[in-house]
Amino acid sequence: MGGAGPAGGAGPAGEPGRLLGDLAGLRRQTRAARHAYWFPLVLFGLLTCGAAPLYVAAAAPPTQSGAYAAETGPELLSGSPPGGNGFYIGWYWAFALVGGYLLTVVWYRWHSRRAGVATPARSYLVTGVVLTVLVLAIPPLTRVVPGLWLMWLPFGDVWIRGTLAFLIIAVGLWVLARAERSRALAVIALVYTSAALLSSLYNVENIFFRLGWNPGRSAFGWQLTALPNVLLPAAVLLVGGLGAFMAQRSVRPA
Repeated sequence: MGGAGPAGGAGPAGEPGRLLGDLAGLRRQTRAARHAYWFPLVLFGLLTCGAAPLYVAAAAPPTQSGAYAAETGPELLSGSPPGGNGFYIGWYWAFALVGGYLLTVVWYRWHSRRAGVATPARSYLVTGVVLTVLVLAIPPLTRVVPGLWLMWLPFGDVWIRGTLAFLIIAVGLWVLARAERSRALAVIALVYTSAALLSSLYNVENIFFRLGWNPGRSAFGWQLTALPNVLLPAAVLLVGGLGAFMAQRSVRPA
């Protein structure tokens, strides 16, 4: 009898499967090299931590000389903190949001040149900047456009605590997750959106009160109760960003 043909996967019959496997591995490696979302997560986490002292200061009771000066800052980004003065909060987030989105795009351009694979981050920039401009422009326009207040006053529970910036960051993360085609980032965006909504709709310090936190009798102690609403979303971003950074390092080729 004639000799047996090529055994197993050796020979021409095994070539298509091997090529498909190599192609799938190359596609996974390329997608992993493109992922660089740890930077915006850490960046906006740090920006949120940087805003924390402003929330504490805004929760201070009015001075003995009378009420605070009239609000002239961004109303939707300022909110109405317990002390009633969110002026600096609003302007902080106006610059931090725009600057954060611009820095992220610069980062992605640098990363694309270094990794040789580009992530389309333009939609992320456009979404963040447009939303920021809208929340800055709508309240002043209300004074000249009748009925425009229906767009934002009924949703006071979302912005009253001065945490609307968190939701703008959340929308940007969803857009970035789509651009990155990353399920991990989508999960982080989901957790962060939940934390941002909780901080916007609920006084998170109540949870810590139930766990035994007692601010004491000092006014400053009660000002510190503004921190949980700020630091909870910040923690999600920082933990997610550091985890993404470590994951990216683990798949980086030697």
